[in-house]
Amino acid sequence: MIRNVRLRSILGEFKIEDHTIMYHKFMPKFYNFCLEQGMDPEKITPSRAFCSDESQGLPIILMSKHFGAFPFDHGLVGGIMAHGRHAPHAHHGKDLVILQASHVGYEPRTQRFGRYRRLQTEDQHFSSNCGAIHATLEWYLDELKFAQNNIQMQIVDEKLLITIDKELIEQDYEEGLFLNLETLVEHDEITGDLLPPVKILSTSRVYPASQELMDYLKESDCKFSETPKPIGRCLHPSMFSFKRDQTQFTNMQRNLHEYLPWVVTSGNPMLSAAEINVQIEFDKAYRSIVREESYHCKNLIYIAGLNIDYSPTTGQHFPLSQFVPWAAYIQKSNGEHKVLEQDQLYEALMACSSKNKDQVNLDDMLWD
Repeated sequence: MIRNVRLRSILGEFKIEDHTIMYHKFMPKFYNFCLEQGMDPEKITPSRAFCSDESQGLPIILMSKHFGAFPFDHGLVGGIMAHGRHAPHAHHGKDLVILQASHVGYEPRTQRFGRYRRLQTEDQHFSSNCGAIHATLEWYLDELKFAQNNIQMQIVDEKLLITIDKELIEQDYEEGLFLNLETLVEHDEITGDLLPPVKILSTSRVYPASQELMDYLKESDCKFSETPKPIGRCLHPSMFSFKRDQTQFTNMQRNLHEYLPWVVTSGNPMLSAAEINVQIEFDKAYRSIVREESYHCKNLIYIAGLNIDYSPTTGQHFPLSQFVPWAAYIQKSNGEHKVLEQDQLYEALMACSSKNKDQVNLDDMLWD
C-alpha cells in the first residue's frame, strides 16, 4: 500500500519553526541553563561535537566566550559524535557540558537549504553545506533522478498506463534504486504476480497502473494526460528502496541509509538529512554516555540540535548562525538523570537569561 507518510513522522516531529535561537542568544542561555542545573561557573568543561566546516567557527568562539574555556573536541565530519573521546573529556573537569549539532546552510535570497557562500574562495561561489551530507546524498539523488525520468505515465482509452525502463524492471544489479513494482503495476489479486505488459518497447515496457497507484494519484496533486509524462516528484518514497554495499559505509551513511527514500524525495533533502542525523546521533550518544564509567558521579549536560548557517554576504566574516535544540540529557553527580524532549528543552532555554555576567572578553586573554 502506498502510504502518504510525512518524512518527520519517521523519527519524530523535529520542529524548526518557532524553535530557532540566534547563537549569540543561545550560548548565554545555555550557560545559564547549566548554572540552573547546579553547575559551578568556575568548573565547567565544555565540549562540542560539530563538523569541521569553517561555518562552525562562530559557535565555537561564542562557546569559549560564555563558558570561559575553549571547548574540548568531541566531533567528527558531519557533526558525528566521537564516542571514544568521552573518557578524555570526563578527566578534564568536574562539571561537563557537551553540545552536538549537525549543520545545514541556508541561502536567504533563494530560501534554499544546503547552500552556503564561501567568502574565502576567489569568486565567492556557493557550494554545499554540510559537505559530508551532500556527499552522502549525491549517489541516491542521481539514482532517484534516473527513475523519475524513466518512468512515464499516460492515459490511454481512459486507462492509466505506466511505462518503465527495462533496467528498472529487471533490477539486474547489486546496487541501485529498486522499485516496489507491486505498488506501481497491476497484479493478480490471487497469485500476486504482475500482469503482463500491454506493450513491449525497445527499452521499456508498458503496464496497466496498479489500483494503489491510481488511488494515491487521486489524493495527490499529480495529474497525467494522454501525452506521456515522467512520473517525476510523484514517485512516492514507499514505491522504491535503495540497496548498497554497506561494508565501507561512513557513520553518516549508516545513520541515513534506511531513511533515504524519504530524504531524497523531501522538499529539502539536505535539511531533512541533517534533522535525521541529529536524532540518530542523540540516541546513540545518550546510550554511550550512560554506559561511560568515566562520566559516573559527574554532573553532565548533553544537548543535541541543528546549526543553521545563514549564508554570509560580502563584508561578513561569519554566518548568522541559528541553533534548533532537539533534546537534552541531564545527569547529576548523585545519579539522578532525565531527558528533555524538544518542546521542554526549548522552553527551558528560552526561560533563561540571554545575559551572562561571567562571559570573558577574549581580547583580555591576549598579551602585547
